[in-house]
Amino acid sequence: MGTKPDLPTINLSTLNKGKGDFLHNNFAISDTDKDLPEDVYQHPTIINAIFFGICIRGKGKLHINLNEYEVDEESVVVLIPGTILQCHLEEVTEDFLIYYVTFSDEFIKEFDSTNIYSSLRERPCIKLEKESAKTMLDRYFSLQEKLNHNDYSFHKEILQYSLLADIYEFYSIYLNHMISEPEVLCKESDFQKRFFDLIFTYYGTERKVQFYADKLCLSPKYLSAKIKDLTNKTVTEWIIESLILKAKALLKSTEMNIQELSNYFNFSDASAFGKFFKKNVGMTPNEYRKNGD
Repeated sequence: MGTKPDLPTINLSTLNKGKGDFLHNNFAISDTDKDLPEDVYQHPTIINAIFFGICIRGKGKLHINLNEYEVDEESVVVLIPGTILQCHLEEVTEDFLIYYVTFSDEFIKEFDSTNIYSSLRERPCIKLEKESAKTMLDRYFSLQEKLNHNDYSFHKEILQYSLLADIYEFYSIYLNHMISEPEVLCKESDFQKRFFDLIFTYYGTERKVQFYADKLCLSPKYLSAKIKDLTNKTVTEWIIESLILKAKALLKSTEMNIQELSNYFNFSDASAFGKFFKKNVGMTPNEYRKNGD
């Protein structure tokens, strides 16, 4: 058997239009007016980089890891590698603009900062106060200026260390923003994080509540009650939503036929997959491929 196709992916080399040097393959600073692949507007897409963005104007909705977030001026968006992102054109205003810095793990591999990213998945969008937003914008323009100075003798190193300082400054702002939350909420968030880590590891292949309960060393009944209480959705609803998310992306971005998709998602046959898809989407897989959003 060959390797299964996965969701379309945005890499740093894509954003930098194939420039081949280390810096351009691992670091980018731009905005959504200039550089945002159309894939994001067409189907769910994996962001294969670390993304820090701040909304400058307009407003819109971003779909991040199955959750919908309202983003407007002074909102910050932080995405870590493996995040699934989609943004429908009809859900953003015409003046919607995000300034962003994005970089790979490779670009900062020398630094012990990976612990920071693990705490950002649960809250990828926050609204900053004006003073904090101004601070982050100043850092953005400073990095942009350093990137444009190609005559620096240690260009890469200057960008790396400047970026690391900016990451820690942002994380300090982020922690201050979150500090008022009750300790119990932090504990619940950790539980949700473990559950969603499993969902995004096994989505599309494991559809039984028992599987996820076993992974978390819980009974299916307890897991279902806990997730329902925390998210207002059942475990089964999250499983279905994640599977549909991936099915839609594969229908739009690959030429897999319905039988191949049925095999991919471990359905008994193409008919069973087709019925499942139509029940949850309101149209058949082929109808969605031709006419879906």
